[in-house]
Amino acid sequence: MGYNVYLFRKEVKEKFPTDFEFMENEDLIDSFSSEQFDKLKTRLLKYGYQIENESEKEVSFNFKGGEHGINATLSEKSLFFSSGFSDNGVAEISLTSSELTDSGEFAKLDPQDGNWEEAW
Repeated sequence: MGYNVYLFRKEVKEKFPTDFEFMENEDLIDSFSSEQFDKLKTRLLKYGYQIENESEKEVSFNFKGGEHGINATLSEKSLFFSSGFSDNGVAEISLTSSELTDSGEFAKLDPQDGNWEEAW
């Protein structure tokens, strides 16, 4: 078990501000546009994430060769970050996921807190 953070399109947050039922039904989640998918992939690579596996619909990353046990999975509908409970791992995925919301296109969900992050 570890620390997890999700990024979705902002429309998911708008549709489900307090109810997270969409987590149980992927059909309720809006897909990223191809431009959004590519933008997230490019930014992760710039932040030091390395591709482990890649298919047309999903890309798996590790952070700097597995540093701090950090992994990320970019799919058609979400960007999922996970790390162990090390302070560095939690801080890295928390900061990175927050920075990725800077365009206003994405919303960050922290399931440990059960809340959407407010926009910066």
